Amino acid sequence: MNDSSCPLGAPVIEYFDHNSPDYGRCRFAWFKAIRDQVGPVFWTPHNGGLWVVIGWEELTQAAKHWELFSSKGVDARPEPERHGDLQFKGLFAPPRPTSGPMLEEDPPDWSRPRKALTPFFTMAAADLWRERFRELTDACLDRCIETGRIDFARDLSAIVPTIFSLELVGVDAQGFEQVSRAFHLTSHMTPDDPGWDAAMADLQGMSERIWAAVLAEKDKPAGQRRPGQIGALLDARDKGADFTDKEIFDLAILTIAAGIDTTSASLGSVFVILTQRPDLRAQLLSGQATISDAFHEFIRITTPTSGLCRTATQDTELGGQKIRRGDRVMLCFAAASRDPREFADAEEIVLDRKPNRHTGFGTGIHRCIGANYAQVEFEVLLSRVLERMPDFQVDIPRAESYENIGIVAGWKAIPATFTPGVRVGVDPKVPGWRF
Repeated sequence: MNDSSCPLGAPVIEYFDHNSPDYGRCRFAWFKAIRDQVGPVFWTPHNGGLWVVIGWEELTQAAKHWELFSSKGVDARPEPERHGDLQFKGLFAPPRPTSGPMLEEDPPDWSRPRKALTPFFTMAAADLWRERFRELTDACLDRCIETGRIDFARDLSAIVPTIFSLELVGVDAQGFEQVSRAFHLTSHMTPDDPGWDAAMADLQGMSERIWAAVLAEKDKPAGQRRPGQIGALLDARDKGADFTDKEIFDLAILTIAAGIDTTSASLGSVFVILTQRPDLRAQLLSGQATISDAFHEFIRITTPTSGLCRTATQDTELGGQKIRRGDRVMLCFAAASRDPREFADAEEIVLDRKPNRHTGFGTGIHRCIGANYAQVEFEVLLSRVLERMPDFQVDIPRAESYENIGIVAGWKAIPATFTPGVRVGVDPKVPGWRF
């Protein structure tokens, strides 16, 4: 059944629209009220009609059973022997242009690129970038350190993740500002937004650069290619791996897209939290809590990727609700990370919380492959800010989040003040960088 009609007997929450400004402002209060009112799984008529899963146990169950709750995109062709004429609906509501390999795929199609990328995303691989993260962070802070003023969103967390993501795939970061702007905007609007076409035009320009990089590297012999994901996958292909130019390109785009907005969003939220909670800042500055420990708790409480959808491939049951074949099901990671059935004092920030099985990076086979990079990047950026601007204060009334957080809970502006300091004089060696 593929219509948007409400399933018979389903608990319905009429006001729940994850693309609405009210969701951005009220979502955590909504989650608590809905849990108390109807439980962990409910139906909303918005965005074509969909189930929303806010319970930790129910969400992890659905994510584990990818064969029942498929990530396949709207352009995916059903396999007649498995799916009949089922129409897949993708991760996003409303639908977006196809996102390429891995993200909107299930095994077996998901398995090959995931296996090929895994060696690039281990903690050991991420640790090799610590010094680069430090250089980029110090260069950003140098541009503000003598003024006593910074916008954490525009001057730091929108810059470092973008430059890193471009360099990780193996292209220079010239024009990173345009790339950052385009990805931030498209994460916070739907395709019917008046600004969508302009943002997509910016992304098209970046895509042309990535495609040119693939073509430039493919004819070079192994060992002489530019360091990065593109060159490594081309090297693997030379040794027999089955990758087309288009697949290598698509995986590069996915890596860039996944690396920009989520880390930026979470860091921005943490700067706001540490202004509101000086006790937490004191714990970090004194060493009572380590940034490494605090990372997972901050990800739990901020959960930048709010939710992604699945398509039910057959009639099933989840959280006591009867899910119909073809129904769209939204896994609400932000809600599951605050489920009091899983987390004691779920609304409280406990920096050294253990265990901490949060869903801030998703869960199941589609758990974010870049989680290790996110941790290293987070640790370096936050530690350098606390070392060089320990008394920063965010101007909370002027901090501005995006109205639409249907995908990512990000920030437009986070202005802050601090006691001025001195430059450390790091040249980040980024083409077009302006001090």
